[in-house]
Amino acid sequence: MIRTLILLTASAAIILTGCTDNGGPAGGSGLIETAESIVSAETAGRVLQSRFTEGNEVYSGDTLIVIDPSRTELELDAARAGVNVLEAQLSAAHSGVRQATTAEEYARNELSRAKQLLSSGTGTKRMHDQAKYAFDQAVIAAETARAQVTTLEAQLQQTRINVARLERRVLDHYPVAPIDGIILEKFIEQGELLAPGKPIARISQLDTVWVKVYLTTERFANVKLGDPATVMVESADLTYPGVVVWTSNEAEFTPKNIQTEQARADLVYAVKVSIPNPDGKLKVGMPVFITLEN
Repeated sequence: MIRTLILLTASAAIILTGCTDNGGPAGGSGLIETAESIVSAETAGRVLQSRFTEGNEVYSGDTLIVIDPSRTELELDAARAGVNVLEAQLSAAHSGVRQATTAEEYARNELSRAKQLLSSGTGTKRMHDQAKYAFDQAVIAAETARAQVTTLEAQLQQTRINVARLERRVLDHYPVAPIDGIILEKFIEQGELLAPGKPIARISQLDTVWVKVYLTTERFANVKLGDPATVMVESADLTYPGVVVWTSNEAEFTPKNIQTEQARADLVYAVKVSIPNPDGKLKVGMPVFITLEN
């Protein structure tokens, strides 16, 4: 809370500077801000390892914590074993189809011979009926074998999908940083029991930062997207190039944290300047002065 009040007080002072119209290039002061990402747990479990602290630099894909994966891994092992069993059963079922198809073809040929013998008078009706029965049974057996294959293929596909789902769940036990950046806040500790959605860390992306300044109508009139800017760090002899990436579409009253009624009554336009920060020296909350080179 104290840190927030200090930043608000600083913001009030520097926004007044930004809104002052003293002639010369448009510009003003502001506080460095960054794109941030809050990483949250996607699964429940106890934190076995914590691999970061506040202030650590992390890269996209770095594992932040390990949430106990043992139960999910056991489910995954069982699902993979189920895949092996079904694959073996499916292989046997394919063999059964081949055997049933061969038997069906043999029974068809026998029925054809029985018909010929019956037509020529050298065979009996009994022989024909037996051949017809054998053929019908072979057809049923072949259809049953093919249906068994279809059933096992569907079960195998379902089990493989379950394996993929569990593999994805295992990954959820190893939350990773979604961006390159600096850990600003750590919300969990080792040994803590997490629920899905529980915040883990807040990461600030420092390779590119931005600052918002407020300009009076006269100073804002000539500002456009893509305008270059010079950024000077007020606490050090450092300058950085910047570029205007956003401008307000409408005027607003000076933010309410400005203390004087006269300043609050002024209409201003917000301008956002993006600043490359390859060396990482620009930090969140650092006051800088922006000069717009339009």
